[in-house]
Amino acid sequence: MKANSEKTKQSKKATRRVLAGVLCGASVLSLVLSLVMPPISRAIANDDQAVPTEETVMGGGSSSESTDVDNTNNGDTENQNSDDGEGGESGDAVAAGPSSDGTGAKSAEQPADDGANDENDVMPTAADGFTELNQNNIHNQFGEDGTPGSYRLTENLEYAGTITLNHGETVIDLNGHKITHTSENQSLFNITGGATLTVMDSQQAPVDNPIASDFACSDSTLSKNANLASVVYDETSKIPDKLIYYVTGSSVNEDGTSTTEALYRHEVTIGGAIVARNSSNRVSLINLNGEGCTFNLQSGVLTQEENCNVGHLIHAENRSIVKMSGGYVCGASVGRDGAGAGIAVIGNSTLEISDGVIAGNYAPSGGGVYAMNSTVNMVGGIISGNGTNQDQRGYGAGICAENSSVTITNGYITNNKYQFYQDTDSTGWKHLGNGCHGGGGIAAFSQSEGQKIGSLVISGGYITGNYSAEAGGGVYAGAWNKPLSGFAFYGGIIASNVAQNSEGGGIRIAAPTVGDFNVSDEKAYITNNTTNTTNDWGGGGVFVQGSSDQGIKSASLNIYNALITNNHANGFGGGFAACPTGKTAITDTSGIAVFGNSDGKPDGSYNRSGGTHEKTDDKDWLPNNEGGEITEEFKKAGHQDLFLIRDSTNGEYIAAVTGQMLGGGAANWTGTIDKTPTSIGKYEGAQAKYRIGLKSEPIQEDKDAATAAASLFITGNRSNIHGGGIMTNGDVIAGSTTEVNVYPKMKLNGTKALTGRALKDGEFKFQLLKRGTNKQDPSFADHKLQLNGCTKVGDGVTNDSDGNFAFNLGEVYSDGSIVYYLVEDPGDNPVSGVTCDETIYKIEFETTVAQTQKVLDITYTYYSVGKVKVTNLTKGDSMEVTPSDGSNVSVNLTNGKIFINDKTFTNAYTAKGSWTPQVTKKVDGGEMKKFKFELYTEDGNGKTVLDKKWTTDDSNSSQTVMFDEQKLEVSDFNDGKATFTYYIRECDASEPDGTKHEGYKNDTKRFKVVVTATDNGDGTLKCTPVYYEVDANDNVSANSTPNPTFTNTYSTSLPLSGMSGVTLTYLAGAAVLCAAAAWMHIRRKANAKGGERRE
Repeated sequence: MKANSEKTKQSKKATRRVLAGVLCGASVLSLVLSLVMPPISRAIANDDQAVPTEETVMGGGSSSESTDVDNTNNGDTENQNSDDGEGGESGDAVAAGPSSDGTGAKSAEQPADDGANDENDVMPTAADGFTELNQNNIHNQFGEDGTPGSYRLTENLEYAGTITLNHGETVIDLNGHKITHTSENQSLFNITGGATLTVMDSQQAPVDNPIASDFACSDSTLSKNANLASVVYDETSKIPDKLIYYVTGSSVNEDGTSTTEALYRHEVTIGGAIVARNSSNRVSLINLNGEGCTFNLQSGVLTQEENCNVGHLIHAENRSIVKMSGGYVCGASVGRDGAGAGIAVIGNSTLEISDGVIAGNYAPSGGGVYAMNSTVNMVGGIISGNGTNQDQRGYGAGICAENSSVTITNGYITNNKYQFYQDTDSTGWKHLGNGCHGGGGIAAFSQSEGQKIGSLVISGGYITGNYSAEAGGGVYAGAWNKPLSGFAFYGGIIASNVAQNSEGGGIRIAAPTVGDFNVSDEKAYITNNTTNTTNDWGGGGVFVQGSSDQGIKSASLNIYNALITNNHANGFGGGFAACPTGKTAITDTSGIAVFGNSDGKPDGSYNRSGGTHEKTDDKDWLPNNEGGEITEEFKKAGHQDLFLIRDSTNGEYIAAVTGQMLGGGAANWTGTIDKTPTSIGKYEGAQAKYRIGLKSEPIQEDKDAATAAASLFITGNRSNIHGGGIMTNGDVIAGSTTEVNVYPKMKLNGTKALTGRALKDGEFKFQLLKRGTNKQDPSFADHKLQLNGCTKVGDGVTNDSDGNFAFNLGEVYSDGSIVYYLVEDPGDNPVSGVTCDETIYKIEFETTVAQTQKVLDITYTYYSVGKVKVTNLTKGDSMEVTPSDGSNVSVNLTNGKIFINDKTFTNAYTAKGSWTPQVTKKVDGGEMKKFKFELYTEDGNGKTVLDKKWTTDDSNSSQTVMFDEQKLEVSDFNDGKATFTYYIRECDASEPDGTKHEGYKNDTKRFKVVVTATDNGDGTLKCTPVYYEVDANDNVSANSTPNPTFTNTYSTSLPLSGMSGVTLTYLAGAAVLCAAAAWMHIRRKANAKGGERRE
């Protein structure tokens, strides 16, 4: 029994020790949890807020895989039949999926075969309606009459015959395979009888986004133009297996007036394709003949074998239709005969391009596309890197259209290259850049001289990076005496094109074609184009051809709502230039604004035209008419924006310029007209017989108005001779009006006085008003001008430091229909502290018509002033002035009984200013929440709240609280200064305001702000705030603080994890730990008293 009792005691002791250990461990665990749980809880809360976003992004099990393609390698693409393969990975592969014979591009890794996904099963089942097509059954499947149906290749095929399709619709899925055609005298497909053939490649990836960042060209040796496409051939089969082409992308800059171009390189692996393998340039691969015959290219490639020729890859005639919605037409050459290596449509046929790429094709004319008596509609797609032959004259490397209607609304015509240029021929005839051929991007004209057949309408898309060795880098509209019936530019971007040896870097308009540039919807751009000609007249952006042939009219251009700025010429007229055969009329109705252009070379000299067609008028003047018409006086005066030159023996007016520009502002022209120094006011005008050199210097407000009114921007263009923006030998009419009134130089001279301080230059504004149809006089109410039906004329003038001002009056009539008023206009933001003079002067005239002249069917009427009557409406007195020269009138509004102290206007002075209160809000231990702050003042009547602001929820611990601007007006200064006192406080937390937050304690202090307002002497105040801290007991600190800060504190529990809080956890853990320690101590003492201790 004793033994059992001892064992029981020992067992109980052991149990107690275990319990003690458990309690001790629990205490320690509780203490650890109390330390780590709060940050864990906050992290869980933040994760809970982030989870919904992640679920939205990744919902449905979708994933995003990288599609980056290595495009770093680039070779010489100048050779249209390059034998050298390009290094690097294949980009935008045509054969993106697997092919049954392993010839397709490498596909993405496939999942392991689990019986439900057969990697080798790339052939669709018969249930989809396609019939398998292979080398053994191709003859039988189509039959003699071209049996319609849907066919899918299962292997590469060779075929030497022709397949005639004369009814129904046939669909061929290349399925990643190739059909090679070896006939020397017949097409592979001959489509007649209204039949339809559709070619597709189910294994081909879609055509890449032309300007995706993945394809940005990294080769800095390449320019942004003239990068010909190239085809790389398999060394054994000589069949193309890769296409490389370039796109010059263009984006509008933030200023809204200019563009920036960038080059993009695309490398395509050729999978499914139809390949011509013959040497005849008379055979077309696909031939359509007959009304309703249709060929649809949805995907796949049409091309030719290395060192072969074709008539065309696609040829359509007699009302046939070609629709290209995808795929590639590339690498074809017609040799030295023919046109349209890629696609040719003739005989009232139609080509519709909505997607796909036409690239790397060569012909004497129309390397990419040729049209004759047909229609071309381009609403998408890419025509890139096509060329004309280097040793043959021709037209249109990208598109050549004769007697055809071409409409471009979208897509890219880019990096095409017209390659032929020759100074002399075998007879010694000097070509010298006559511009008789060209069209890097597109050329369109009538087939025969004297005709006017065909049209070109550009309403969108991109014509970029094209090059012409002769004329018309981007667009060649009409040819000499082969005009279009109409050429219109309504939208799109024509940028970074080059005409190397003749005129029209962006656009060339040939005589007698009429161009219409009337952009009304979205903005359009003719930007960064260049002509490098050394012996022609120029035209970096646009060239308009003239004619000295009496039987052929000059080309003409009607242009509307255009801003011409930031262009440059190494000769004269960086913005606009005209040479001896042209006429120019610049009007003020929906016309143009020309300013901010430059001319001349860095060394101060100017390039000249080289005497083309014996036109030497732009040479320096020499005695006895041995030289041209350019004098030293002309060079020193303005000519950067507008230049015109003709022989001084010319007796008719050939140009007219008005002073008002697009947007309604004043161009402020200065320079020379027919060797006479001149300036042209807003409502004035000038005509010239042989020479104009003008520079425009509008005020910034008028520049902004012109920019806002413009829908066409001609900017950033360059000419090696004249006319960086526009050069014309033909006729140009800017604006829509047919009648222009030109008024005499009419100035009102006045003076301004200011009491209370010195007057500053440009301080006060004076406004001319025109009386309205109700014939009411203007007035003032509450110190604000009331127009009462009158309208402001221009934007007014300001005084100089002596108080003088002069006003160009503008339109004047003697029939009383126009009456003017002169007032001081305080505007919406008058000079601080100044009370404006509210005198109103009424101004009336007697005028006569001095002369009437016509330029380009626009009638210009010139007026002369006989008498001026000025009435002071405030006093009721008036005076009359009779000018000695009715074409140049100046009236002084200072002397006479109608004026006070010989001053036109007198003002009184006070000063105004403002300051912006701000404080910093911080949170210690937590994130920023919504807190409310007040700005207020205190006086004997209590507190006046001036402004309230709130912080916003975010993850930061600090925010700046900025109040609204506080305005001050001071008329009573003490030694030039005045002081004002404000207070800023944080409002109490409030649930209705949403500013009460669990765990957050608001700061109870406030800040006193003492603002010192110092008079600057110019009607403004310098306001300097100084902040002082005020504690909760209203004790103001003696020292200011540079960074007034309110600091809230945040203390947290564990509400997010459902516990009792950090504080309680600490206390409970400590209590348990102490209890456990005490219990163990008591047990040990008990054991000690018992005389033994067991471990």
